Amino acid sequence: MIHFEPRPLCFEPSSLRFGQPAEQDEDDLDTAGLPLPTQIRLRARRMAAIAEAKGILEHLPEPGCSTHAITSCRLDLTDVLTALLERLGPCDRMLIATLGYHRRNLKTLLSWLDTGAVRSLSLVASKFFRSHNGALWSETLEQLHQRGQRAACTDSHAKVVAMFFASGEKLSIEGSQNLCGNGSAREQFALIRHDELTEWHSRWIDDLLERFEGKDDGEDG
Repeated sequence: MIHFEPRPLCFEPSSLRFGQPAEQDEDDLDTAGLPLPTQIRLRARRMAAIAEAKGILEHLPEPGCSTHAITSCRLDLTDVLTALLERLGPCDRMLIATLGYHRRNLKTLLSWLDTGAVRSLSLVASKFFRSHNGALWSETLEQLHQRGQRAACTDSHAKVVAMFFASGEKLSIEGSQNLCGNGSAREQFALIRHDELTEWHSRWIDDLLERFEGKDDGEDG
């Protein structure tokens, strides 16, 4: 059993302005062929999401502390991660555990790898996600493996990200949020600046990869 006993953490609650409730979350940002008003609306939503992500990260937590945030339904966790990469620079290693995601999120992950913003990426998703999104999971494996990255599915509901930046900074994110936005509800997450906790998260995610990577036939025994 993996066990972690962190030092006491202080936290800095972040107060955010909530926008209007988002409509059904589109699976992709490819707006070609859509009516112009729809294209404008979708682009405005994405710009608002990016602005919100940057607002959350205006004040990063001090060492040993955490920043807690409530996000609006229009925001993907990948928006927050992109803002972190812009703020802190390249990430030598990023490990992600998520129940699921959209194709838009996969495109974002691949863009990080292709631009060098993230040099090593490991992804753990859920068997539930794979059972409902088999084509997207197959695409994920193909694209990540082409880039020398790792991915696995297993029984997991965890939503955690561990980040090791080239600068030496170590951060982790814990919360209710998958890589994709919920589309109909608020989400919460904590951004934690605690080296030991980030290392601990990386170890159990690595352990899942070692045990379940390549077992994509549904038999995860």
